Amino acid sequence: MSATFVSLRSRNLDAKCARLFALTIIAIFFVSKPVWGGPQSLAESGTGSNAISSSYVQQGFDISPIPESQLNLKGKNHDLVGLGSYLVNAAGDCSGCHTFPQFLPPGDSAGSNPSAGDPFRPTGSSQSTSAQLSANFNVAHYLAGGQCFGPFMARNITPDSTGLPEGLTESDFITVMRTGEDIHCEKDTSDPICSLGPHTPVLQVMPWPTYHSLTDRDLKAIYAYLSALPHADPCNTPADGCPGFSGAAAESTSYAYPNTNDCPNPAPPQ
Repeated sequence: MSATFVSLRSRNLDAKCARLFALTIIAIFFVSKPVWGGPQSLAESGTGSNAISSSYVQQGFDISPIPESQLNLKGKNHDLVGLGSYLVNAAGDCSGCHTFPQFLPPGDSAGSNPSAGDPFRPTGSSQSTSAQLSANFNVAHYLAGGQCFGPFMARNITPDSTGLPEGLTESDFITVMRTGEDIHCEKDTSDPICSLGPHTPVLQVMPWPTYHSLTDRDLKAIYAYLSALPHADPCNTPADGCPGFSGAAAESTSYAYPNTNDCPNPAPPQ
């Protein structure tokens, strides 16, 4: 194991541990309380307010940065998609790695809520304990990847031209989440993102060891939600590279992607 690899794992450990701890608590809760059992576990009609819902499915749709009306629900289990959004957006923090930049500044109309801005940079208003998160999500690049972790770059997990998230079938996806096998790059070695970073036997940074313990239903729900999303392109591409390691940013300590309203560079905190 190289010194670079050890250093990379050390730099990412604290952030990963925080996210993994939160996800583990949620996963344990799901095991102890069936998602579909009981009156509050089924999809319920919303209250018409901005309150956090007691239904996992309704809450999932309420917090999806991509509104339910813009999701491709044709041929999909509606409740499974809603549950998948809950796991992706409330429990797993998938967007924290796979959406970059995740939030846009106040007033940036390219985001979901320009009046809110970046929750990591509050502008005087505090978050509520009973209402949904107030944030300006970068919806145009939601889950499109591009964030760097040392030499590695987060993947685009939105549907590709075939309608499959990162080109993965449901069976492929479950294998990735349970084993860390990089099936995408095994199938498409020509993808430039596959050449970034040193070769590793399994996916690095991606917290697949924790997702391994999710039930088949939960993993299928996550896949159903990802499959329902619109395709998005990343702000930071393999050609732009990772600061200090590759692409146009190889000799820099900063990202090299163009600075635009929907792709601010430098990126806000996330």
